[in-house]
Amino acid sequence: MCTSFCYETLDLPRPCSSFGRRFFDQAFLSCEVLGIDNGIGLTPPRGWRSWNAFDCLEPRSILTQAHVKAQMDAVLDKSRLVDGKPTSLAELGFDWISMDDGWQRCNCSVRQDLDPKLPKCDGNLCFGGHCSWHDAAGVPVVRKDRFPNMKELVDYGHAHELKVGTYLNTCICNEHGSPHYSEDVKWMQDLGFDGVKIDSCGSSNNVTRWAELFNQTGKAIRIENCHNSWPDFETGFCPMNFFRTGGDISADISSILNEAYATVDAADLPKPRSGPGCWAYPDMSEVGNFQSGPHREDQERTHWALWCIVSSPLILGFDMNDTATMDRVWPTITNRDALAISEAWVGNPGTLIRSYPSQHSERQLAQGRCDGSGQSVGFSFSGAKRGKLVAPKMAKGQEPLCVTTQSAPCPPPTTYAPDVRCGLMLRNCSTVKNQWIFADGRIQLDDQSQGKCLYSNRMDFDTTKGYFTRKAATVGLTACPHAQNFTEPGCAWQEEVKQRRASRPKPPAASANTDFALTPKGELQNALGCLHAAPVGGIQLWAKPLSDSSTAILLINPSAENEALAWPVADLPQRFSGAEKGFRCQPARCGARDVWAGRRFAVSDEIHVSLKPWGSTFLILHAEDTIAV
Repeated sequence: MCTSFCYETLDLPRPCSSFGRRFFDQAFLSCEVLGIDNGIGLTPPRGWRSWNAFDCLEPRSILTQAHVKAQMDAVLDKSRLVDGKPTSLAELGFDWISMDDGWQRCNCSVRQDLDPKLPKCDGNLCFGGHCSWHDAAGVPVVRKDRFPNMKELVDYGHAHELKVGTYLNTCICNEHGSPHYSEDVKWMQDLGFDGVKIDSCGSSNNVTRWAELFNQTGKAIRIENCHNSWPDFETGFCPMNFFRTGGDISADISSILNEAYATVDAADLPKPRSGPGCWAYPDMSEVGNFQSGPHREDQERTHWALWCIVSSPLILGFDMNDTATMDRVWPTITNRDALAISEAWVGNPGTLIRSYPSQHSERQLAQGRCDGSGQSVGFSFSGAKRGKLVAPKMAKGQEPLCVTTQSAPCPPPTTYAPDVRCGLMLRNCSTVKNQWIFADGRIQLDDQSQGKCLYSNRMDFDTTKGYFTRKAATVGLTACPHAQNFTEPGCAWQEEVKQRRASRPKPPAASANTDFALTPKGELQNALGCLHAAPVGGIQLWAKPLSDSSTAILLINPSAENEALAWPVADLPQRFSGAEKGFRCQPARCGARDVWAGRRFAVSDEIHVSLKPWGSTFLILHAEDTIAV
């Protein structure tokens, strides 16, 4: 749905005035994504889907027809205000109501399904083609105890000008026999569904085939592709309206960030693969589902801002009839500036730009150069090549830090800042229990762990080769090549073990990343350089171009510590990939608008931010504004 009020708010170009082939051809000739010709999703879709609020795993939240109908009523409710006017979510474009898993009747269950009479689906049963939610004619079977009249539900939505979506290729019933593409499409057509989420748990995962069959019906069907494929990297061919880029989300800020990172592969490219008609989708929103706590509002605002700035579909996932929750999140999900940023399109969907070093004291074990710095000189073991692995002291009087097995947060490298290093957290040695053994060039975890060794990898980053060639330089744990269990009593340090290992052929080059030398200066060297006691990543910059004179920026604190930054405005890219024009925020000729506070202020060389744990600053920068401060 095109909601023009957002563009009036920011004086941005309107993204659409009509749908269909003529509009797509004329308005988006510069778009690199070749979407299916159904005229749907020309701006990031909005709506509600059931899974995060009602699933089939908890008896208290089982999905039913009554629940779905109640959500339809909720998006039509006009008892709340937006800018002083009674407004419904449907009027803001949240006019899609979609069900997820649990509507179907299965002859077995791969998950708890509240029916003890059903046999539990195991691998042999499901993959042998015995698990099914279709009848003998291939027609989907509805659970009448939960959805007594599916057609009536769809008609109710349509009578109130809502669009209704369903869910196929289901996970609760892993159906791995012959696909039922035609039967499923006809079933959807007969009931009048407007859209579908195609999951990846069954055998019906040819999304191109789905798109062909939907197009043959003559009705435009919105296609959500969940883990079946991405757009073709070379051509941009995209037989869906949005596609999942990450795993399953949870109401946890670490999960939120990881899902957002997964969109970078589709956006930070010479030709972005997320755009009108075919959007990269990190998953449903968890706004409204975070547990109560001192930082809940900050986390939910950061989450919503992230989804807006990367042009993610905005699919709500909480019970919208929970009055207290709706009242709490209403100012966030109805913010006009945020929704305008989500809709804006000038060639790039928005992406991560860079991560700045943390300003607090946390450190990580990371790969770096052998530069003789205080970060790389002074590693030691608390015993004779055995014990805790102690990092160099970074300051006088500092408590010694030791290497843990906990991975540090790891944002992906980008074309704007490819030099990203991630590794294992360093903690106060008095709190670290794990110990290591250094022998024959390997640093092995001393915990009967079946041979886990320290490794480091160089950065692997090339946006011309396809998806998933975007890896930071990392330090972590991996299986030891030709692993010996050093901790076996009476064996670990025997000379015969050393001789036996020395007589083996040298490991292949691929294992060189587990070979280290400890120099007299206390450097841990390998073929890639030296290990460092480096800062962890701190505040992150995300950005999206809105027009040739404005850009949205989001500064995020991804940690549980307070963070501060004097953000250099010069770090804002002047030209985003895919965008035809650039934009530079010049001091004294640039202004900013705070999305959440609604206030304007002038911009100089730096913007100073102080962020609480998981908090963020969400701004729209305008060029050549005249600001009255």
